[in-house]
Amino acid sequence: MTRALRWWRFLPAPVSLAALLAALVLGATPATPARAGTIEVGSAQVTSSDPTAVTFTARVTSSSGLRSAKLEYKVLNPDGNIGGSGDAAFSTGRESDISFTLETKTPTRYIPVGSDLVYRWVLTDNDGVTAGSEEQTYRFLDARYQWQSRTEGPVTVYWYGNDDRNATVALTATRTALEQIGALLRTAVPYPTKVIVWRSEAEGELAMQSRGAVFDSQVLTGGQRVAPDLLFVFEPDADVIRHETAHIVTHVAGDGPFSSIPAWLDEGTAVYAQSSPGGGYTTGVQFAIQSDQTIRLRSLQSPANDPSLVNVFYGQSWSTVAFMIDRYGEEKFAEIFRLVREGSRVDDALMAAIGLDQDGLYNAWREANGLAVKDFGPIASGTTVAGAVATRAPLGIPTGSGSSSGGGRANSAPTPAASSGDGSAAAAGGGSSGAALAVGGITVLLAVLLGGAGVYLLRRRA
Repeated sequence: MTRALRWWRFLPAPVSLAALLAALVLGATPATPARAGTIEVGSAQVTSSDPTAVTFTARVTSSSGLRSAKLEYKVLNPDGNIGGSGDAAFSTGRESDISFTLETKTPTRYIPVGSDLVYRWVLTDNDGVTAGSEEQTYRFLDARYQWQSRTEGPVTVYWYGNDDRNATVALTATRTALEQIGALLRTAVPYPTKVIVWRSEAEGELAMQSRGAVFDSQVLTGGQRVAPDLLFVFEPDADVIRHETAHIVTHVAGDGPFSSIPAWLDEGTAVYAQSSPGGGYTTGVQFAIQSDQTIRLRSLQSPANDPSLVNVFYGQSWSTVAFMIDRYGEEKFAEIFRLVREGSRVDDALMAAIGLDQDGLYNAWREANGLAVKDFGPIASGTTVAGAVATRAPLGIPTGSGSSSGGGRANSAPTPAASSGDGSAAAAGGGSSGAALAVGGITVLLAVLLGGAGVYLLRRRA
């Protein structure tokens, strides 16, 4: 033992190690519940006027007045809760009104309507006494409308207005898609699903997760999966709802802690869940095939952010998924999702299941549609392919793959960007599991080196 580490010699003689540990434990004890005689919390309320903010208020009684007031909160999410805290405004005196407003739609934070928030107050008075109120739960809804709800099995639908037909359509379509796509992918969603139904995109636009002003203005958004267990519906159509519900299942089936399915596989499966792909998607892929402007699968790792490519992206993704299921069968198709969820790269999962990587599958699909195969050359050793951009969950927690507006379609018929046919016009984005592991390894190595250097310096000084 070096002299530099003999820190307990500087403690006063009566102080034992046990006493020091006891003091540390007491110092780490959480705030005591609010109670009469110290700090008392009453008249607690949560209000919201629209989807952009939630305000928490309470009346606090304290004999010495408040020194500080803080709201602690977390947003419940099946993939992992996340939250934070904020300093509240309060008045002086024995009785104080406290208030904190949580903005829910900012460039760095998005808490979707339908989320459950758990919160409590942490208060300190001028005598130094700290108390915490009991946790409470608040379901955040769009307060501009009077919501009703109906639950059947694992699905709860929220709607407003005098006509409940939209709720009936949503319940039926959601439950059907959960069962059918669950059977296709050999997957059961382990948590309930919430569906928020607006009467139109215009009425729900303020709650919508934006993909950019230009994209939003040129693409009609029928629905969105905004969290692992939460769907928005702006166009109460059964196929829109089936599409978005499929994203719930594909996320559970294919997204693991270090890997996720690419967008073409995610969105292709979601369109496959519809009763029909729709005219826009069909026209988009047919035009691409006829003009030989199809897009390489490696360039479809992320949702298309160019409005002119939306129908081609969805149409080709759907056509590729339908081709895979018809040629290789449902069992092999489900195996690809399972392998990716367990950590395989999508190319490795495809090779294990059907004997082709993404380029091989793309060429097989091209041949099936009367197009010549393309020679892309070998993939460089160690090359990683970008993964799909995830739906942004509350406060930026990743939820796996899937677009933030799975039911989008272009306002007008698409014109595929002129290209060599290898998809150079479509941008790929996101990170891969290989990159994440590399960063983690470098971090661990640096920590070991820095720790060793610190011990060495301490010994030199000793």
